[in-house]
Amino acid sequence: MKIAVIGTGNVGVAFAADLSIKGHEVTLLKTSSYKSDAFDRLIKNGKRVFLKEKSTYIETAIKEVSKDLSKVAEAEVIFCTIQSNFYEGLVERIHQYLHNDQIVVCISSYASSFYFEKHCRKLPMLVEATGPYLEGRVELDDKPNEVVFRVGYRHEVIPVACFSNHDTCMEKLYRISKGFIGKYCVLESALLNPNMVLHTIGSIMSIPRIEYSKGNFCMYREAYARGNDSTINLLMRLDEEKMKVLKNLGFFKTSVFEAGGFNMSDPIESLHRYSESSDRAISPTSVHSRYITEDVSEGLVLMESIALHIGLELPVTSSLITLASVALGIDFRKTGRTIQRLGIINEIDMLHECR
Repeated sequence: MKIAVIGTGNVGVAFAADLSIKGHEVTLLKTSSYKSDAFDRLIKNGKRVFLKEKSTYIETAIKEVSKDLSKVAEAEVIFCTIQSNFYEGLVERIHQYLHNDQIVVCISSYASSFYFEKHCRKLPMLVEATGPYLEGRVELDDKPNEVVFRVGYRHEVIPVACFSNHDTCMEKLYRISKGFIGKYCVLESALLNPNMVLHTIGSIMSIPRIEYSKGNFCMYREAYARGNDSTINLLMRLDEEKMKVLKNLGFFKTSVFEAGGFNMSDPIESLHRYSESSDRAISPTSVHSRYITEDVSEGLVLMESIALHIGLELPVTSSLITLASVALGIDFRKTGRTIQRLGIINEIDMLHECR
């Protein structure tokens, strides 16, 4: 299958490598002008990349690595792996190359698929995924001058929400991975992004530690360490607010642990074990990382705007947004994602009235 992967971060490189190994014709596309050592090495090395899983290396070559976004026109399936802050700008750049027969999968995008509906004359089939099916890190020091993606975890189940053409979308996605299951609707998928809860609590509550350590900080290992009961209390309260919004839109009250694939027989213990894993990376290294600038502005602000519109108060959510805004000197309520900016007020009204 011809597949385009947009974004050359961890998820983009992971998808491009894994799908190339599986025999697909993959085009990996870089969207920004920022320097990327991984992208530069791929170009220099003839698009060679290594997937490292359980200490075993598999070498493959990505069919094409480019900055030419017009190449999305040739793809049957497009995976968008960029930060959700930049989605509308991306859609404005690629909409003229998209067509009705394509599937566009938005990964952890906080309902960014609505931007395609807003800008595209020929609307592709849209899918929202709550997260990637591969977790891990691009490592540039593993093999000299090579790009290695080290797999930390391979999800067996990847819940997705199809905008339309459910059967066609799922048939093609199933050919890519048998783990894709059509489980949620688009807004439900956005609110179930585990990063909105895990990243925001862990990073905002650790701002002094991040700055004091000059970025030598591992959020999962430190913020969610055993004995950090106060952090877990905050996490649980934020998750309760999220589930209250879900309930008032007519969705199931799915916890962050269930959405994140943790062991539901003892979810807190499962989170601790995940946090203690050697695969957890040093991150975030700055208070201006996506853990705050994306997951607050695109996640919490969106959830707060939904709640305000349907008459709910979310004290923990609102407090976190205010704390992050003051700490970073950015008014996330002005710059972030709201139902007004997404153009989905009618959708929210319909869900709330029909719950």
